[in-house]
Amino acid sequence: MRNQWGQLGVSAHGRRTRRSRGVGCAAGRAGAFTLIDVLVSLAVIGVLIAILLPSIARVRESAQRVVCGSNLRQIGLGINMYAEDSADYLPSSVFLPQKARNSRSSGEGSPQDMDIVRTEPNLYARRPLGDWDGLGLLYAREYLPAAKLFYCPSHSGNHDFNVYEESWAEDAGEIVSNYQYRGTGPNGMRRLMLINSSAAIVSDMLRSYDDLNHEGGFNVLMAGLSVQWVNDAGDEIASMLLRSDGDSNAPGTNQIADLWDRLDGPDAKID
Repeated sequence: MRNQWGQLGVSAHGRRTRRSRGVGCAAGRAGAFTLIDVLVSLAVIGVLIAILLPSIARVRESAQRVVCGSNLRQIGLGINMYAEDSADYLPSSVFLPQKARNSRSSGEGSPQDMDIVRTEPNLYARRPLGDWDGLGLLYAREYLPAAKLFYCPSHSGNHDFNVYEESWAEDAGEIVSNYQYRGTGPNGMRRLMLINSSAAIVSDMLRSYDDLNHEGGFNVLMAGLSVQWVNDAGDEIASMLLRSDGDSNAPGTNQIADLWDRLDGPDAKID
């Protein structure tokens, strides 16, 4: 009986061993990935990426818009320091319209070019700070020592920082920034204290439609040194710049003035 039970036990143990091995093999086969599984997984990942990419792009643009606004705030501080040292006058520019010129401005040009911070050598009469102009005077006088402050991280046109990085360290050559400088208030005054605090004095680039810094609006520095986002979701303002950079049909003086009026706050012309 003992031997019989022993044989049965061995036999039973053997069956159990063989049975457990069979279960292990089946589990191994069940855990393997097939080509179909891999393809389905890749398709799902692709769909998820397609869903998330627009959100990531929006988050990135929002962050860059904040940096752009910070640049304008620092430009505003530079303008304020410049005015304090210059009898309250805004930085001068050779591109100011004739009606805005006074003893603190020089030369004449087109207001559409007031994103130029340094002109070509000898383009106009030499000035004490060389060819630096408009907002470029803040750099020349060391109110704003960082050249990158004059460039929006969202800019995708022809005038990003990489194009002019080396030029900032050189003594001559035209430099274009990503911010448009008005040079006056809507009342034509160039003394900062006489400009209404809700008037726009610096904006995202207005050179051309291709050179806009952001879609759907503009960061704008007001005379009160606050930075406001002016919504333009319908491209009502941007449509005034429907041209490529270098197009001979550039916005004229009246059109640029109208653009600035669109960027002003509601009480900008109330003295």
